[in-house]
Amino acid sequence: MSARFKFFPQVYTSEGINPRRLFFIRQKIKAHKGGYFIVVPSVREDELLEIFDSKELGKKLYNDRRFIVGGIADNKADALKLVGLIAADCQRIRGDLNLKEFVACGQFF
Repeated sequence: MSARFKFFPQVYTSEGINPRRLFFIRQKIKAHKGGYFIVVPSVREDELLEIFDSKELGKKLYNDRRFIVGGIADNKADALKLVGLIAADCQRIRGDLNLKEFVACGQFF
């Protein structure tokens, strides 16, 4: 079984991704196509968020892993900008930098 994804209705996206295009991008990510970058909570204790190329997630290494998608970007540079936005919003909304919990609950806006 390949990687599984949880998409909330609202996720952080890079500038070139509009709501209409987002539906098709989600389908491509699920199929491990398209070369999009996703921002997800890290499974490691010493990291908060991870950035993955959607093509990379088709490998056996990620079988049976579930990803909670907090951001979708067209390229890695935009994904890094999204991490900054997520951190700023987490600080503003929650008053802390618990990014894993912030992304996992999906209450971004």
